[in-house]
Amino acid sequence: MDAENQEVVVERPADQGEQIVAEGSTGPGPEEPGSGDRVLEELEQTRAAYLRLAADFENYKRRRTQEVQDLTRYGSAGLLRAILPAIDNLARAVSHIPEQAGDGVAEGLRLTVRQLEEALLSEGVERVPSVGAPFDPRLHEAVATVPGGEAPEGTVVAEYLPGYRVHDRVVRAAQVAVAGRANEAPGRGDQATLQDGGGAAADSAGNGS
Repeated sequence: MDAENQEVVVERPADQGEQIVAEGSTGPGPEEPGSGDRVLEELEQTRAAYLRLAADFENYKRRRTQEVQDLTRYGSAGLLRAILPAIDNLARAVSHIPEQAGDGVAEGLRLTVRQLEEALLSEGVERVPSVGAPFDPRLHEAVATVPGGEAPEGTVVAEYLPGYRVHDRVVRAAQVAVAGRANEAPGRGDQATLQDGGGAAADSAGNGS
């Protein structure tokens, strides 16, 4: 082969820019096994934590709302407990005033009791029904049992101390005597006690008359 027909092969040097990119670029490497599952698991944990936090906050709001409502509805219960002894003493004093007494002091005491009861009623405070009502352990405290005469068994026949409640919450249960069976022996407070002045005074004091 002569020199004129000899094929000349010239090696083209690699472009420097391409070479730099090729050397400096890592490219998208292979995805780590299970990485997508871990991301989904973390997202689910975050979502569950958020839902728990939202539920706790909602429960907190409900509790606070209920506390405010209870305070508004039953706020007078504490004051009632504090003044109950004074109410009882005033009612006892009025019960010992003869019905025929019409002097200024007697009338003034009766008027004071009526006004006090009206003021309490305006605040949602009312007397617990007792005499003639069926015994209810939520409202009454039985301190005596007497033989049942005309009153059916389990009926409240006398009141020793009046009970009070604020709306539907009992502040103090009424202390009462309950009718038992006709042949049942009296318990604690006997029949004589119920018929004497002490029993009558207690019942009258409860009625505030």
